[in-house]
Amino acid sequence: MTGLFLYRRLLQYVRPYWWAFGLAVIGMVVVAAGDLIMAMLVIPIVKNFQTPDPARTQWLPLAVVGVFVFRGIGSYVSEYGMAYTGLRVVFDLRRALIDKLLHLPTSYYDVTPAGVVQSRLTFDAHQLASAASGTITTAIRSSLTIAASLGWLLYINWRLTLMTFFVLPIVAVVIRYFSRRLRRIARDVQTRTAAMTHVLEELISGHRIVRVFGGEDYERGRAVKAANALRTSMTKQSSSSAASSPISQILAAIAVGVIVWVALGQSQTGRLDLGTFASYVVALLTLLERLKSLSGVNAAIQRGLAASESIFGLLDRETEPDEGSVALGRAHGELRFERVSLRYQGAEREALSDVSLTIRPGETVALVGSSGSGKTSLVSLVPRFYEPTAGRLFVDGHDVTTLTLASLRAQIALVSQDVLLFDDTIAANIAYGALTTTPREAIERAAAAAHALEFIRAAPQGFDTPVGENGVRLSGGQRQRIAIARAILKNAPLLILDEATSSLDSESERLVQSALDALMEGRTTIVIAHRLSTIERADRIVVLEHGRIVEEGTHATLLSRGGTYARLHHMQFATAPLAA
Repeated sequence: MTGLFLYRRLLQYVRPYWWAFGLAVIGMVVVAAGDLIMAMLVIPIVKNFQTPDPARTQWLPLAVVGVFVFRGIGSYVSEYGMAYTGLRVVFDLRRALIDKLLHLPTSYYDVTPAGVVQSRLTFDAHQLASAASGTITTAIRSSLTIAASLGWLLYINWRLTLMTFFVLPIVAVVIRYFSRRLRRIARDVQTRTAAMTHVLEELISGHRIVRVFGGEDYERGRAVKAANALRTSMTKQSSSSAASSPISQILAAIAVGVIVWVALGQSQTGRLDLGTFASYVVALLTLLERLKSLSGVNAAIQRGLAASESIFGLLDRETEPDEGSVALGRAHGELRFERVSLRYQGAEREALSDVSLTIRPGETVALVGSSGSGKTSLVSLVPRFYEPTAGRLFVDGHDVTTLTLASLRAQIALVSQDVLLFDDTIAANIAYGALTTTPREAIERAAAAAHALEFIRAAPQGFDTPVGENGVRLSGGQRQRIAIARAILKNAPLLILDEATSSLDSESERLVQSALDALMEGRTTIVIAHRLSTIERADRIVVLEHGRIVEEGTHATLLSRGGTYARLHHMQFATAPLAA
């Protein structure tokens, strides 16, 4: 993306706050006018020293104070107006990023580390905020002052002032070179910041595994390496930024030196009086000071442009397809997979291949197979976390692509092996999302059905007890029962259980299994089973291997066939006689 394109796109976000931006620009014009008036006041001040005038002596000090007050008000208005506009723009971009993240396809999160995503919302947005507030204020204000000072210099002595135009093209080339280099380095800094964030996130979230397996040295090496790579990039950034400013200033100073030398010669011959010469020098020094400020903001602007490029790159990503127009009411629960295939992005082989399966309303179907056989892939197609590469999926006879995502997912309750709890209260985790307005009595009933009421009431604040990040304050079995209570409360016609009792002890498993049996009654249930003892009473067992269905039937039927299911069952119960 070019700088001009990025500026135009950012202006779309500035447009709602045109009034604040306009006030800021007016304030900048006031500041530039103040600088110009100060240069102009030098002439009467010097003349008053040469030929004192009582009237002039009275109004000149008041004029100087008035200019500074006038300029100070303009400075406040410009800085506050730009800060307000910039921070609102960054807020709007962050809000747009959050909306985008909530609608990106699952495949994006499969290949993008969480640290990279977090870096977009934090580091990149911060860089853009810095450029959009103070940096752009300085740039515009300095440009206006330079224009005003240059106009005054041309008015006083246009021949002398034209000498500066010989240096300006050289300064422009220098700034252009460093701008490209700074933008390139800024992109590198963003990439390495995201990489370091990712490493730190893994180090923090996996600290227990790190300590148990003695991974401190390994993780320290990864983190230090990422931090050092970031330091190297930021050093290059500082080096380029530090070099661009003095080079521009030296070139400008050479032009100023030549002008002063010529002006001094003219003053000696009487062609330039002292007051005009003093005013000229003041305007020239103001111009030089603003050039110095302007050359210093280039690095920050390039960092901001690189950040906006990164942010817009994420905003331009395609969201998960939601082109359906049918809003499904409460489903009966029929599922039909029709010659479905699925290949993940970048995968060498298909995760599912030509799978056809019909699940009747209210039927409990268990999916069995070794790791990588396609069980989770098949289930992930139901809520449309992934789109099949071939074939179609139907719910109650409706092609899922014709259904709105919201109405489709409203039919599904999910309890997975890896329970995710949010850093909120127990009640908020049970009544999550669309269930937040559920009365407390219904939440308590769901908790009781999941056999979670006893430990919840024993918690310090009962249902209002915070669970910590990902439920760290609860045991694995307690987290599992909270997730089951969440599914019970949703009361959806389609239920997906991904080894929902895996984290429970024997007593809790018995209690929760009985709650799940009650929950599954009258619902279409898909159970992903690793422990075959939990699915013996399923209406049907479907065995997958290498993404294909190789067997299906009841527990007793499949055992009697002596096929893949019987082999898997024998491997799990090798020390006990097979149950029919």
